[in-house]
Amino acid sequence: MNALKKTANYTRNHNIQLDILYVIDSTILAFGNFQPEMSSQQKRQLKEIYEKKMANLVQEILAEGSSMYQVHSHIRFGDPRKIICENFLEEYRDDLIVLGQPQFNQLHRALTGSVYAYVTKYATCDILTVR
Repeated sequence: MNALKKTANYTRNHNIQLDILYVIDSTILAFGNFQPEMSSQQKRQLKEIYEKKMANLVQEILAEGSSMYQVHSHIRFGDPRKIICENFLEEYRDDLIVLGQPQFNQLHRALTGSVYAYVTKYATCDILTVR
């Protein structure tokens, strides 16, 4: 949230487009379950939950003075590392990725790898980390 607020202030002050991406890590959701992939119903339910959360975040940003033409939210399913570095950047051609400090524990990071480490290695644009 801290990274998002700082980024929203910066984009508002410099009249820059803000793409907010939330990746639902389906690799972690399936970890420990007997089904290798989420059903379409499960994905739809999760997407609805996160769309509401994203809509609330966008409303907060708009209430602070950003233009509705400036702020865009996106939800994707998959491996966050691949979605951020490959799929999303190819589709939107953003110039800067802002990452917040991760909140995961050491076990999670050991099982999935660090999103930050992957993004800093493979992203084709600049990266800014906010603590």
